[in-house]
Amino acid sequence: MTDQTITRRALLQTAAASAIFAPAVARAAATKVTLGIVNTVSDAPYFIADARGYFRDEGLDVDIASFPSGAKMIASLSTGDLDVSGGAVSAGLYNANEREIAIKIVADKARNGPGYGFQSLLVRADLVDSGAFKSLADLKGRKISIPATGSAGEQSTLNEACKKAGIAFEDVERVYISTADMVAAMANKAIDATFVAEPLVSIAEKRNIARRFMTIDEIYPNQQAAVTTFGAVFVKKREAAEAFMRAYLRALHVYNDALKGGRIAGKNADEIVGIIAKYSGVKDEPLLKNVIPSACDPDGMPNLEGLQRDLAFVQKLDLVDKKLTAEQVIDLSFLRAAQAKVGMYKRSE
Repeated sequence: MTDQTITRRALLQTAAASAIFAPAVARAAATKVTLGIVNTVSDAPYFIADARGYFRDEGLDVDIASFPSGAKMIASLSTGDLDVSGGAVSAGLYNANEREIAIKIVADKARNGPGYGFQSLLVRADLVDSGAFKSLADLKGRKISIPATGSAGEQSTLNEACKKAGIAFEDVERVYISTADMVAAMANKAIDATFVAEPLVSIAEKRNIARRFMTIDEIYPNQQAAVTTFGAVFVKKREAAEAFMRAYLRALHVYNDALKGGRIAGKNADEIVGIIAKYSGVKDEPLLKNVIPSACDPDGMPNLEGLQRDLAFVQKLDLVDKKLTAEQVIDLSFLRAAQAKVGMYKRSE
């Protein structure tokens, strides 16, 4: 055996060993990121980014955890136990920034766009079927649930519904119940109505517990229902934060391609529904195909006007300092950097 043969064999053995250990090394080098969700259909872009390997492509290992509401994530976002959240804006988020804890809104996550009112005013079936609840004016004196005391979007939406009905906000009794428990509370007649997102709307209707009385896009068009937020520690990890945003933006493009006619019925619809079924608690794919999905700006831009309107309302409730503005809690620099690398959305037919 010649020296050349021995050298060639040694090189091949080294290459083979490298091939075996390379995946393990890549996994070890991946940056850990914790992501909090409330597990609704509007979490689809996060699911897509994980299922399609977009997070992995960016060198991220994302751990997804469910929370009862966006408000419940604030403490973990403040301490660094949670890096990213996707949920409704709460008074706690604004109050954290008032205390100079930099939890930042960094992108759109879900809004009630025209034809995509994924949240609905859900009313108990017996009240609708009996004629006891015929119009928004019948909210008066009723118990309507809100996910948490500090929920900004839901309280502002309830105020918009009251204005349309010609009644006062105080005419409605608010009951604070986590999103996951709202359908059960309605079944037990502990509440009369609620604002809730898909797939819970469709589940409640399928079980004959409640009726979709009106979608939120009819009450409050383009209401910014949920946002993507970076925690106070994660905003300082620039490289990882921009990597997350690039993966998220790619997923937003895919998600928007899948939207058609107020349903997930566009490009790769079956794949997207399958991903939602795999990652969420709802495995009923026919039901998921029939739900109204959330709108989300394909380039990730949040609705600043809507956020400011919601903030102004919770400020009236004395839940947030009146000097604060929505702009002070928004940081679009991560999104801008991602847009420059990923590109702006062009619908793929």
